[in-house]
Amino acid sequence: MLLEPEVALGAQADLAESPVWDGREAVLRWVDINRGEVHRFDPATQRDSAVALGGTVGSVGLAASGELVVAHGDRFVLLDPATGARRALGSFRADGGLVRFNDGKVDPWGSFHAGTMHRTVDAPVAALYRCYADGRVTEVLPGVTCSNGLDWSPERDRLHYVDSVRGAVQCFRTDPDDGRLLERAGVLEVPGPGAPDGMCLDRDGFLWVALWGGGEVRRVSLEGDVDRVVKLPVSNVSSVAFGGAQLDELYITSARESLSAGQLATEPHAGDLFWCRPGCVGLPPHAFG
Repeated sequence: MLLEPEVALGAQADLAESPVWDGREAVLRWVDINRGEVHRFDPATQRDSAVALGGTVGSVGLAASGELVVAHGDRFVLLDPATGARRALGSFRADGGLVRFNDGKVDPWGSFHAGTMHRTVDAPVAALYRCYADGRVTEVLPGVTCSNGLDWSPERDRLHYVDSVRGAVQCFRTDPDDGRLLERAGVLEVPGPGAPDGMCLDRDGFLWVALWGGGEVRRVSLEGDVDRVVKLPVSNVSSVAFGGAQLDELYITSARESLSAGQLATEPHAGDLFWCRPGCVGLPPHAFG
């Protein structure tokens, strides 16, 4: 099945990422990584606003306190989206001269997973981290090159994870009680152009994978079969999330980053936020803490 999306917001973001539906206000939260902004898009009014944090902002998640948990630059912070006030979570710092935070997501156990990526070259010096509500941070996966999309199975016994340079979705067994990574459980190749980027699961256990450089989002079964394809008018598709009151709407982020002037001329919607009805239902996002 081929799906044709609409432009939900002419965002013209440099590098939009980490969309997450905030049912508390019926809005979509998302970030523009390179501009250091955390955005709030209200589909009912078509209005988008942003809090500028400076530096880079890799990803955002919902917090049970009403705040947002953010991977900002090289550390984790809690952000009050109404006032812009933020406070550091613990004292952890990644090596900001070498890496920056990238995609992340709150897990079913109330902690925030976010990974890093090398700033200048493709080298396995990054990692996936887990930040707990008390500010403790543990390294979950070392030796990562470009940490990207991730999501957990509804049964909480699997983590699906993308290191974009590896070009596939890795699967790990997790402890359903506390989320500890237990062992690697296979690799899922995602057919199609481009490299796997952001990702989420739907209620039926299928993966929705954004293909950076490929201009598509693909719905893939755990056996590797492609079920549906969302074809976008842009090359750099960065991430995907379910939203709407019934979680039956699909929001897709994109980027202008790394495109030449000629490419931007042929892709006027690069960096925009897209929307479609995929014909299936997503899973509700978890809350930090």
